[in-house]
Amino acid sequence: MRVQKTLPGTRLLQYDVINPDGQDLGQVENFIIDMSQGRIAFLVVSFGGILGLTDKWFALPWEILTWSPDDKKFILDMPREVLEQAPGLSKERWPEDIELSWLRECYTHYGCVPQWETPLVTEENTRKLAYSIWEAEGQPEGKDLEHYFRAEWMLREQEAKRSARQVFAPVLAVQSQGAWRR
Repeated sequence: MRVQKTLPGTRLLQYDVINPDGQDLGQVENFIIDMSQGRIAFLVVSFGGILGLTDKWFALPWEILTWSPDDKKFILDMPREVLEQAPGLSKERWPEDIELSWLRECYTHYGCVPQWETPLVTEENTRKLAYSIWEAEGQPEGKDLEHYFRAEWMLREQEAKRSARQVFAPVLAVQSQGAWRR
């Protein structure tokens, strides 16, 4: 059996978000990419409503979702009531309405630490990157410390660049009706 680790972003648009019991919790409307870190920051998901007219839009941190390749849906292990009480987003005024304080409130609502507030230079991250460097160089013997210090240096450089940039600027979102750039 082959595990799919990558998937084109255009295929993920308008996929459903369900709970582990298969109950519908919403539909993916958009992905927001943190360009300074090169990762998905959060998903914009619509929830409730009739024919998309009265639905509520909200941001779901990427960390709380699991992709199910079998169901081709995102799994969110969270009670429906948590979504109903989540800070909303105006679908007519977004992405202009997205502010860091609002986004921090969203992350906190779901029990997450905002990804831009987590340090990059940790023992775990350094070891993982050092291992990747070791593998990429053909697994040479006796280079452990060199790989470790190079990984630590790379992470410190990345963290310095991240703190020098404004979070989520520029932001690129993949949208179901095309793309926008800011």
